Amino acid sequence: MNYRSILIVCLATLGLAVAGWGQADGKIAFISDREGRGDVWIMNADGSNSINLTQGRDCASPAWSPDGTKIAYIAGGEIWLMNADGSNPQQVTDDAVDKARLWWSEDGSSIYYVAVPTWPLPDEWDGPDAFVTALDASGSSPADWREVYSRFLPGVSPDGTLLATVWLWDGGGHKHVDFYIRTSASDHMHPGLLLPESLQNKLIYPEPYENWRTFPTWSPDGLRIAFSGFLDFMGQFEIWAADTDMDNWVELTNGLGGREPAWQPMVPAATGVEAQSWGRIKSLLSH
Repeated sequence: MNYRSILIVCLATLGLAVAGWGQADGKIAFISDREGRGDVWIMNADGSNSINLTQGRDCASPAWSPDGTKIAYIAGGEIWLMNADGSNPQQVTDDAVDKARLWWSEDGSSIYYVAVPTWPLPDEWDGPDAFVTALDASGSSPADWREVYSRFLPGVSPDGTLLATVWLWDGGGHKHVDFYIRTSASDHMHPGLLLPESLQNKLIYPEPYENWRTFPTWSPDGLRIAFSGFLDFMGQFEIWAADTDMDNWVELTNGLGGREPAWQPMVPAATGVEAQSWGRIKSLLSH
């Protein structure tokens, strides 16, 4: 093998390694008002390189497709779908139902969602209206909201075996965080996690703030969680992340605001473009 071939191999190996390293922690999608409207943003797992994907759409409930290549979200009361980089936005629903939250089906072929209840609630009200819609905009069908909630619980680990919540409380003048990680067989609570010194004298209200609990989103490897809350009751939401063993606490949004975090699932190892590029590299090596 000549020096040219060795160089090509080195560059190719380095490129594939960098691509794989960049996917290790994935991206976090979230909602932020930092540019005046509730847009869908993405950032690296360490909070760096925040990018506005929707540019003034007034969005909610960002959700990654199971393969991590697309993001669904609610805008104008309808469900939209776009590529992970914000390109090719497409409207999925057109039914005038005011939607509260959405979830992908496990196989990525459809999206479940629940409607915002109409107030005042009727005496016989037993839960929100729920629907499932295919991605080809062919329409929605009713679904049982109990089944939707039971199948798509927030805070479920990537392997589906654990359910986590975050509990924030004031103990002895210090603000603490408890991670509750439960399995089907038992309940488990980690000891309190002392907040960083910069947050010691401030209240943190989780999202949602009722009962001081919040459901986190897990990293693809199941080792870190992220959640949102706000400092001071009238303040804006921020996003934090920490290891599930209570280490490496980081405020990801750094005072710029963020809520509804959703961690990107592991992206497939090689996209079509990467496969084509590797094919060209192999072609070069054969000459």
